[in-house]
Amino acid sequence: SASNPFQRAITRITPYLGIKKAAEAIDFYKKAFGAIEVMRLSMPDGGIGHAELRIGDCPIMLGTPCDQGPLSNPDQSPSVGLHLYVTDVDKSYNQAIAAGGIVVSEVKDQFYGDRSGTLKDPYGHLWFLATRKEDLTQEQIEQRAKEMFQQG
Repeated sequence: SASNPFQRAITRITPYLGIKKAAEAIDFYKKAFGAIEVMRLSMPDGGIGHAELRIGDCPIMLGTPCDQGPLSNPDQSPSVGLHLYVTDVDKSYNQAIAAGGIVVSEVKDQFYGDRSGTLKDPYGHLWFLATRKEDLTQEQIEQRAKEMFQQG
């Protein structure tokens, strides 16, 4: 919908924060900055798989880092990545790699409706490039996540 800043702002760069105590951070951002929670995907272990907030008209994404993920150790490595929706993620990703970007994860279809890949720029910053393929409800995303985690 037009009111969702994540879908509307195709060319906006959105910070993606890896935060070990993500649920606490969400509460802090609400109290400190008046953040509005757009969506939250809670994980079976109590962590936050993914959350989207809005402060004013600025979107912010965050989640509890996965052990294997690129934001996995916020105490010793970058805990902020930059998320960019593009028209053609395969083309944009290949262009970035050709320009000197380093593959973190290849482009693939994701359970939440995006096709995305992750790269590190030559200066150490993470970039999450994505194209929205399916507009899913929170319930559909949660169901797919549940099925994915049950499969291991």
